[in-house]
Amino acid sequence: MHKILIIDDEKDICFLISEILKDEDYITISALNSEEALNKFSQNKPDLIILDVWLSNSKLDGIELLQEFKKIDSRIPIIIISGHGTVDLAVKSIKNGAYDFLEKPFNSDKLIILAKRAIESSQLIIENKDLKNIIVQNIPLIGNSIFIKKISKKIKEQSLSNSRLLISGEFGTGKKHLANLIHQESLFKDKLPVSIDFKKLTNDALNKLFLDDKESLNENLFIRSNNNTLIFLNLDFLPINFQKKLLFFLENSEFFEKYNINLNIKFITITEKNLIEEIEKGNFLQRLFDRISTDKITTHPLSQRREDILPILDYYLNDIGGDSKNFKFSKSALTKLQMYDWPGNISQLINYVEKSLILNQDNSSSKELEVDDLALEMGDETATISSNHSLDLSLKEARYEFEKEYLLSQIKRFNGNITKVSEFTGMERTALYRKIKSLDIKID
Repeated sequence: MHKILIIDDEKDICFLISEILKDEDYITISALNSEEALNKFSQNKPDLIILDVWLSNSKLDGIELLQEFKKIDSRIPIIIISGHGTVDLAVKSIKNGAYDFLEKPFNSDKLIILAKRAIESSQLIIENKDLKNIIVQNIPLIGNSIFIKKISKKIKEQSLSNSRLLISGEFGTGKKHLANLIHQESLFKDKLPVSIDFKKLTNDALNKLFLDDKESLNENLFIRSNNNTLIFLNLDFLPINFQKKLLFFLENSEFFEKYNINLNIKFITITEKNLIEEIEKGNFLQRLFDRISTDKITTHPLSQRREDILPILDYYLNDIGGDSKNFKFSKSALTKLQMYDWPGNISQLINYVEKSLILNQDNSSSKELEVDDLALEMGDETATISSNHSLDLSLKEARYEFEKEYLLSQIKRFNGNITKVSEFTGMERTALYRKIKSLDIKID
């Protein structure tokens, strides 16, 4: 059962609130002044505090007491009540950490709903902090490609910047991972980032995110995400009327400033769609695109950065397999895996590792795994050199076909990097270029 500390200088008010909450199976504790409140706070560790802002015959008034409670334990929600409610007082309370403001005389149903919501919200915050290390896994940026080297620098720049960032790219190319890496190096790294998937929200849920009346301001998406990273997923699913509301808040910071609220939010938008094309179709607002894309990152598919395939494979093989020593890919398998185009990108590669481990978990001794042993339907794309060359070809023709197929495979494997092809094949670069030209291979 949850405990609620009620603080008011009028005994009748304490009694009234206590009786209302007891009927809802809450345990209540009452205090008439700040000294008694602090003592009972330390003795009982309440789940919620209901605090009158005006405390007569008390060392501290309600706002000062609110500040003391927040110093002791900022996670405990506090509802401020007052018989002399003003907008300024409500804003001051919220600014100092109150969960909400309730004006006397209040409706008992509203008090019950607010108390329940405050306790649930607090518990979620505590659970989120406990789960942070699990949900936001500390996975490094993996790979040796030029893209990875450039993006590593970009992450550092973005973590120190409040510019609005648009991350676009194919499914499974690590967009969410980049957003989390930026968050983990930012000023907000001790918090769980706020992530909104617009594909999953109903109209009622969207309306709550964009509330702009003073009584419901704490439900507004921007207030809830203040002093944190806000990640937009599938923003292209947001209807035009709500895009306009989002644009209003992005363009009008003075809306919050009139309530003495200064926003400090790192905005990151993640999309698989080409938003320029969506603008041309009339599905997305040009001005909204301009506001969310002060800076941009485009993630590359694995087929364009094959140098990253084996490091990613190795990382997840060790991460998922743990201390298992029974799984090892043969040299031939690694070559085929590196040359596969991975249409599902990193997500497909991770799933492949998981399936491979599951299918081979009963191996009692160390074994070199071939692609044919594993869980991926690789198709003909992994066949580096066919073993069934036509016997109808002359030796010269067969050699030509073999050399062309072999070099094409190696060029694809090393993403067109002729230096690496030269090192792997053992051919001097000049000789390699001559051979490529003689086989009529187009490098591009």
